[in-house]
Amino acid sequence: MTHVVSMPPNDDFTYPLFNELVNGISDDFESYYMWSTPPSSMDSFFQNTKCSKPLVIIGVKDSIDGWIPFNWWHDRQNSGSVSIEGFVRRHPDTNIILFTSLEQLELELNEPNLHIIPWGGDWVNQRTEYSVLKPVLDKNFDSDRTFICLNRHVRPHRLITLSYLFGSGYADHGIISYLKNPCGNPDVLLDNVNWEFDSGHDRIREKILCGFDKLLNSDCVGNDTYDIYKKYGVGRNHNIGNFENKLRSLYQNSFVEIVGESQFSAPSFFITEKTAHSFYGCNFPIILSGCGTVAHLRELGLDMFDDIVDHGYDIIANPFDRIVTAIDSNRRLLTDPNYVKSAWVQCRSRFERNVDVMHNIYSWYESRTRQQFAKTLELIR
Repeated sequence: MTHVVSMPPNDDFTYPLFNELVNGISDDFESYYMWSTPPSSMDSFFQNTKCSKPLVIIGVKDSIDGWIPFNWWHDRQNSGSVSIEGFVRRHPDTNIILFTSLEQLELELNEPNLHIIPWGGDWVNQRTEYSVLKPVLDKNFDSDRTFICLNRHVRPHRLITLSYLFGSGYADHGIISYLKNPCGNPDVLLDNVNWEFDSGHDRIREKILCGFDKLLNSDCVGNDTYDIYKKYGVGRNHNIGNFENKLRSLYQNSFVEIVGESQFSAPSFFITEKTAHSFYGCNFPIILSGCGTVAHLRELGLDMFDDIVDHGYDIIANPFDRIVTAIDSNRRLLTDPNYVKSAWVQCRSRFERNVDVMHNIYSWYESRTRQQFAKTLELIR
């Protein structure tokens, strides 16, 4: 029987799949399932749990960054990877299978007795409702805005992105939100963002610092709401409710989205409803997530509009360069309303096909998870 340490709301995909898989094997094992929130609970589990079986199967739902910004210049792992690594090394004679919401976690964890199986990020939550969600195809062609860039929780890559948008003159073309919290927002950018400019970043640095000042003083930025679920009277992490009550109208008035995912700089990456909403919102996607995210989306069968959107940024490691390239290489798409509206009309059927893919991503992830689990069991037996 699986010991459920904790479970997130709206977990109608990964837990049922995990439960079915572990209950279907006859090996001598113990299994655990947990939500990584709060991080202290996850860390406590990995620091204090002692295993007695030859096989341990653990499912960790959600990100494992511990809400600690990843420093690309100095870190090699998320904070949660450090905890997991310590647990694995304390059990060298135990085969440990780790189900994870992250892609490419093997770039942070490489232990001989650890077997990593990804089962899809948090965008597989609320499967029942997302599988029938209606897309935003009724665009307002009278809108004078080309893109949206939505930012709630303050994270370093989002602050840098917003600052560059303001410092380079893009902000006037977009619908931008930013969670203004006078008790927690930085008023000096580089005191709060531990990124390191190099000698070739003088021009970028100037634009970002200037843009941050403009961001602080702008009255054209939507002040996002901290508790979006409570405001709209929906349950915790009920992202469908947020989409219908707030986001749908924003997508109706825009054609491109700069998606600021939850993670950006670490070797692994984590896909959430933020990316899903861009596809259901039928906007051209510019995905600011970990390196390789766009390639993964293509693998799922999603059309990334490579003839319209320049996704060369997806392979750029340096966080500054990835953000700047993502924005500057798509300047016309972000600043020319006539061009982007014409492109959208020509691509309408492709947006519709992407929605069909989104309705069925669960089958893709389930198939991959089952195959990798079967191969792992065959390997360790």
